[in-house]
Amino acid sequence: MKFSPVDYAFIRSNEFYSEYEVRTNPKVQFGIAIICRVIRYYKELESTQIVVKELAKKGFDEGIVVIAEKQTGGYGCGKKKWVSNVGGLWFSMLLKPVVHPNEISKLTLLLGITLGRVFKKRYGINSEIKWPNDILVLEKKIAGIITEMSVKDGETSWVAAGIGVNINNELPEYLKNISISLRDVLRRKTHILGFVSAFFDEFRYLYFDFKKSGFEGFLEEYNDKIAYKNRNIIVDNGYHDVITGINLGIDGSGRLIVKTKNKLEKTMSRTVKLAENKI
Repeated sequence: MKFSPVDYAFIRSNEFYSEYEVRTNPKVQFGIAIICRVIRYYKELESTQIVVKELAKKGFDEGIVVIAEKQTGGYGCGKKKWVSNVGGLWFSMLLKPVVHPNEISKLTLLLGITLGRVFKKRYGINSEIKWPNDILVLEKKIAGIITEMSVKDGETSWVAAGIGVNINNELPEYLKNISISLRDVLRRKTHILGFVSAFFDEFRYLYFDFKKSGFEGFLEEYNDKIAYKNRNIIVDNGYHDVITGINLGIDGSGRLIVKTKNKLEKTMSRTVKLAENKI
């Protein structure tokens, strides 16, 4: 299903977008138009990921973005619930990179680099990437990433890439010891449009480079930003397969390298946390 590069459906909301700002800001138009040709906005959704996957199955081309002010069933890796209240940024993109399915996990890593660049360049905030899909500030989660894909005849059909960023949203009390918002860090509210435009302005370059040359050129930057580097960690895949050792970063395949007492382990397990005791 095709659509025009100028077929925008922008948001009219003080908290999110002003249509006037988008229409009259060339940088915003250019950065967004390169990656996303349609933006669908909802006041409330169960999940932007669910909507993007439905659109993908209907044959929509790459370039549609779904944003919600609030999600009632937002989720991350392993279907873990993501609290998505008003004031945060919750969106998913439909992407169709012509790369082998084995390379799609690296798209998650690329999105982590993108978010890290936005936090640093636009807000002067140092962040870290908690492999493979969380962004930390002050060792608390400020953003998360999820990528889901469809494969047909051994080739990638489409990717639904979802991102959640705590911007101005109020965090529940039970999450405040492990999560943080941009408002908490800056001690002021910030305009969500600014974050969105900065994200797409950054991602368009990284995404095209990734499609052309793969992830190898981003490996050093990722390892410079990885959380818990050279610290003792516990990696758990949820099936009683636990690795404890020193975090040495990732290899060119996107696997986490852990130095245990006896050897180097390379893993794609998803849950990483700091170990309380020395190895």
